[in-house]
Amino acid sequence: MLGLGKWKFQVKTRFYSGDAYLVVGEKDGAYDIHTELGNGKRADFRFGKLQVEGNTITGTAQHSLLQGNLIPFSATFEDDSASGFLDVPFVGMIKFSDGEKVG
Repeated sequence: MLGLGKWKFQVKTRFYSGDAYLVVGEKDGAYDIHTELGNGKRADFRFGKLQVEGNTITGTAQHSLLQGNLIPFSATFEDDSASGFLDVPFVGMIKFSDGEKVG
């Protein structure tokens, strides 16, 4: 499976600035993806409809504060680096780049 592990990024939005983590795991043969903030708390994104093409995982996310909104998601993995985005309604494009594998 592509991108398995914990990936650290710097994120800067009007709601949060600091370390953020994309955790890519496997559960029962399917991807199990979640996000964490630098304080160790999970960000409330739930990922689904995931597809892999080449070295990129795409899909959608949902957030409890944005019920009913599907949030486009993409993450690309190259060796020990990663980049991608979440396009969050009312917030805008949250881009993450220069991610490093930390776990």
